[in-house]
Amino acid sequence: MISTGEPHLITGSDIDDLIVRVRLNGTGTPEGDAALEAELEAARTFLCSPGNPDPAVARLVRQRLVVIALRHGGALLAKLLARLSSRETAMVRRYAHRLARFLDSLETWAAQPIMLALMRIGLCYAEAEDIAVTVLMFVW
Repeated sequence: MISTGEPHLITGSDIDDLIVRVRLNGTGTPEGDAALEAELEAARTFLCSPGNPDPAVARLVRQRLVVIALRHGGALLAKLLARLSSRETAMVRRYAHRLARFLDSLETWAAQPIMLALMRIGLCYAEAEDIAVTVLMFVW
C-alpha cells in the first residue's frame, strides 16, 4: 500500500542525520568514514544550494543517499518506510543491507529489476512492487 499525498523530499536535516549516523556506526575504517562523511557533505551542499541543480546529477545523489540510509537508518529511511505497510516496512528493515547492496550494483534504477530482486528474497509481487515504486519515488 503506497500512501498518497505530498512527496517526501530529501532535506538538509535528513543528510545531517545520516552524517551523525555514519559517525556513530562507521564504515569499518577511518578513511572510509571520512570519505563517506565528505560525500554526504558534498551531497548536502549540492542538493541544498540555491538554484536548480542538474536533475540527472541530483537523481544520482538521491540514489546514493537512499543506499546510505538503507545501511545506516535514520530520518531519511523513516520517511521512506512511512509510505509502506507495516509488513513491507518490516521486510525492508530485515533486508535493508541486501537491498542496499543490490541498489548499489544497479547502473540504472528501474522498478522491474528492484522488484525481481525483492521477489528473489521472498517478497510477494505486490509488496515488491510497492517497495520498488516507493524507493524510486524518492530518487526521481
